[in-house]
Amino acid sequence: MREFYEVLKYTFKENIKRKSFIISTVIILILIAGIMLVPAIVTKVQSSDKEVETGKNLDKKSVVYIIDNSGYFKNKIEKIKEQFPDYQIKLEVQDRLNIIKTEIKQNDKSFLVVANSVNDIPSLEFYTKQYGQGPDPDKMSEVFKELFISDTLKSANVSESVISKVLSNVNVKINELGKSKWGGYFSSIFIVIILFFAIYFNGYGVSMSVASEKTSRVMELLVTSVKPSRIILGKTAGMGAVGLIQIVLIIFVGVVTYRLTFPTDFKFAGMSFDLSNFTPLSIIMIIVYFILGYSLYALMYAVVGATVSKAEDVNSAIMPISFITMIAFYVSYGTFALPDSIAARVASLVPFTSAFSVPSRLISTNVPLWELALSLVILIASIVLVAMISVKLYSFAVLHYGDRLKLSTLFKISKESQAN
Repeated sequence: MREFYEVLKYTFKENIKRKSFIISTVIILILIAGIMLVPAIVTKVQSSDKEVETGKNLDKKSVVYIIDNSGYFKNKIEKIKEQFPDYQIKLEVQDRLNIIKTEIKQNDKSFLVVANSVNDIPSLEFYTKQYGQGPDPDKMSEVFKELFISDTLKSANVSESVISKVLSNVNVKINELGKSKWGGYFSSIFIVIILFFAIYFNGYGVSMSVASEKTSRVMELLVTSVKPSRIILGKTAGMGAVGLIQIVLIIFVGVVTYRLTFPTDFKFAGMSFDLSNFTPLSIIMIIVYFILGYSLYALMYAVVGATVSKAEDVNSAIMPISFITMIAFYVSYGTFALPDSIAARVASLVPFTSAFSVPSRLISTNVPLWELALSLVILIASIVLVAMISVKLYSFAVLHYGDRLKLSTLFKISKESQAN
């Protein structure tokens, strides 16, 4: 146990002080804080724009000209003014149509509504210099429609009380009993990307550490005093501790920035957007799955690092493991939109994908406890199996110098050694 701890401590100290780790961690934390600040900035800008627009309207109101060719709205101008208090409403005649159009082209404070009649039903044409300027066309359509309906019902001797009921709005209040869809979707993407890079780069760090020590012949000294099993497990744990610190810092900064700055009523595409899906359970399980997922991949990365004699060969040697990691990431990524699908549930049980799939599902949906428990059991059992195989392969590969050992060759050597 002391040997394992010494390797762990040495690996941890060596990597925690690296400039690359410190710089990358600082950059990631700044990005996390920046991402959390974006909704607050957007809300502030929108509020400022409204204040500026209100100030402009107080100085000089924009003009909305109305040409009523339908005959329904000539006597309703005062009611239209009540609905658009920020605009001057002026009734004009058809003869001034082209003059008004010219005025609209020359400034962005003039607008025109032309009301026509098709089969005794009014239709509107709205003229503006640029799309998005002026009164809201949807509100305009609603106001003119209500005036037309009211006038039509009055002519049919319908009482005012009935007309008021007919024209009243039916308000819809949306209450989400499940987890926020948008919040869960974007949070899932964010978490899985963080987990992927954390597992990949820390696993890559294990490979580089093993290969670098082989190059400097430090490994020969280590093997004579420390068992290979202690070396691979200690290095894996040491790099994992470095990655764990980074993950905890990311979660801490994200939670603190969210609590301090995230708007409570922020909406995206009309739907509420928040990060309330990050419950204490989901945060704990994200950390647990990082530790387990990293352990699974890092053990394989360590073996691959031991098969090369030069650090320059590590990139080509780890390609098969990197390929598996990429596939696992994209499989999990493909299930974000349907976290309760069969594909997502299968991905939660397969050990190579569960480290990415389960954390994302915990944030976006309710994962049954039996699925979570089964996923953990399978992942832990897979880690134990991979650890046993990795220790054996590592023992044969760690003192190999010369051309890079292929994994197939390493398996063959291991089998021959067991046979003898």
